[in-house]
Amino acid sequence: MKSLQDALRGALPAAPAAVPAAAAALAAREPGPPVGVAALPRPPGTPWAELLAGHGVRPDRDAPIGQWVQKTAGVLKQLEANGKKYDVRALKQARDEFLKSREKRAWEGVKARFEELDLPEKAYRALKQEGADVEKVLAKLHTRRAEEWRGIASNRVRDALLDT
Repeated sequence: MKSLQDALRGALPAAPAAVPAAAAALAAREPGPPVGVAALPRPPGTPWAELLAGHGVRPDRDAPIGQWVQKTAGVLKQLEANGKKYDVRALKQARDEFLKSREKRAWEGVKARFEELDLPEKAYRALKQEGADVEKVLAKLHTRRAEEWRGIASNRVRDALLDT
């Protein structure tokens, strides 16, 4: 058994030395700026989050947007039941302003990715007009598969992005 191990070590002397060097090079890299959905703004630190915190609700920092919206709906019901119309209006406005700005940034990201991949503008307009879920579209545009879409027809791009 010992001779077999020695023979294998003798046959592959360069491989173990190359692997730690490559691993060290990968570990030394700095992460790039966030892209896609990760680059979109998050609720913590916004007026929406501050109003929710003022009513005793603090979703997790990394909670999905859907959870923030759901917890907001619960707070709104309580406030309406207590007759606090001013607070209801302020919370709704803060939520809507944040979601609108997030959606706007997402569409800007989709447009930039379309230009980067040289995809037809007609497909972009069709997606926007159809009311597609912009965050899902943005996530699909930042995949390896999206790199293969260069030069294809606009209807095929639209279908590929709307396919769930």
